[in-house]
Amino acid sequence: MRFLLFFLAGFCVFELRAEANDLIEIHSGDLPIVLSAPHGGSLKIEGVPERKGQDVKRFVRTKDMWTDQLTVKLADSIEKKTGKRPYVVVANFHRKFIDANRSADLAYESPKAKPVYDSYHRAIASARREVLQRWGRGMLFDVHGQAAEAKAIFRGTQNGQTTSHLVGKFGQEALSGEKSVFGLFAKESIAVIPDLGPEQRETRYTGGYIVRTYGSSSGGAMDAIQLEFGRELRSIENNDETARKVANAIVEFSQRYLPAKELTKEEIAERKKGQGIRVGVYQDIGSGRSLVDLLETLKKFDNVTVQKLMAADIQAGALADVDVLIHPGGSGGKQGRNLGEAGREKIRRFLHDGGGFIGICAGAYLASADYSWSLDILDAKVVDRKHWARGTGTVVIGLSEEGFLKSDQEELKIFYGQGPLLAPGNKLDIEDYQAVATFKTEIAKNGAPKGVMVGTTAIAQGKFGQGRVVCFSPHPEMTQGLDDLVRQAIEHVRRQ
Repeated sequence: MRFLLFFLAGFCVFELRAEANDLIEIHSGDLPIVLSAPHGGSLKIEGVPERKGQDVKRFVRTKDMWTDQLTVKLADSIEKKTGKRPYVVVANFHRKFIDANRSADLAYESPKAKPVYDSYHRAIASARREVLQRWGRGMLFDVHGQAAEAKAIFRGTQNGQTTSHLVGKFGQEALSGEKSVFGLFAKESIAVIPDLGPEQRETRYTGGYIVRTYGSSSGGAMDAIQLEFGRELRSIENNDETARKVANAIVEFSQRYLPAKELTKEEIAERKKGQGIRVGVYQDIGSGRSLVDLLETLKKFDNVTVQKLMAADIQAGALADVDVLIHPGGSGGKQGRNLGEAGREKIRRFLHDGGGFIGICAGAYLASADYSWSLDILDAKVVDRKHWARGTGTVVIGLSEEGFLKSDQEELKIFYGQGPLLAPGNKLDIEDYQAVATFKTEIAKNGAPKGVMVGTTAIAQGKFGQGRVVCFSPHPEMTQGLDDLVRQAIEHVRRQ
């Protein structure tokens, strides 16, 4: 199936159009519930060879038998009980071609598989976004099959991390108590693993890529639980009964813990007002360890709410819900390639329409106009690209008298982690940037020539369309005492 997105009355709704191969089944919903099933399909993807799994840990290419049927039957049973249907995203393609429960770098081996993988995740991202727009919070159930216990369902939440919002709002009882969805499974005479109780830990099937990506482990109000069904529960002979019992539990759970009514326009406006500056942070392939430091820094700002964004979210239009997008350190090339041209164009459109962008280290490489995967939103080239791995350490930067930074110091010591040495790109179609700070000292290791880094731009600000851009080559979020540089950058680029 293919979905196209239209915006009606402020909401994103699905329009489905069948394609010849029908590789993904997608259904819009009327409940704050999303069902996904990534491993039950049987179809071949034309032109895509089977995965070999070289150097992939825990490589699996077998399908989770009958989970595709079980998921659709579960949606049918929920609709029968409530008169409303959950959102549904089911992979009809075989797992030996794509494992949709893995990150893109591990999910497939043929570039021809990328559009299918991206479509699957855009569908989940779009469903999640619509749920949050319409109800403010919701739940994703990711359906899988396991062979360890034929009559049991394993819980996978990364031991509560992917349901952080649920537990934070209602307590541990909502995840592992008698009125939790697993407590209600037990009420339906379905064995659950781990047992009920706050001390019981997930040790075997702890939750994969989908629940980690679309759940609330890094913020947000969409929770996610992986459901691992035993073979007898999902078999053709039993899955009608299983769907009925599981639907009973999910409906009772949702009546207790999920919103019953959609948000009104007034409530939506009030929520936006209370969110302050809405900051989206890219947290997908190409983001590095400094992401943790960035998120900790953002927690210190009272007027900022943070939304984690995957490439699929950006491709699906999630930038409409934020004022500022931050791309952190890591690998600019991996971030840019993972976004794809569709995602990069979404960011450019976001800036053109007045959104703000902050790039730190890898994010600054990404913002430049110097690579095939660049965003081309800052009129900058990268000096001495050959020696990008010039080393890490503390450097001194000199602040200009102009620009967004307000400081009573002329120089600052700041951590540098192989960020770009920026210089004017002289692109006619992009406004010239302004150097906010330049490097006063340098790091020249690993064969990098001395004398190149000093004088290049360390912090730049620019404009793209109606939007503003700030790029940090060094890391203020990793330097004690420089958190305020990030705050000032957010204030400068925020959507006006």
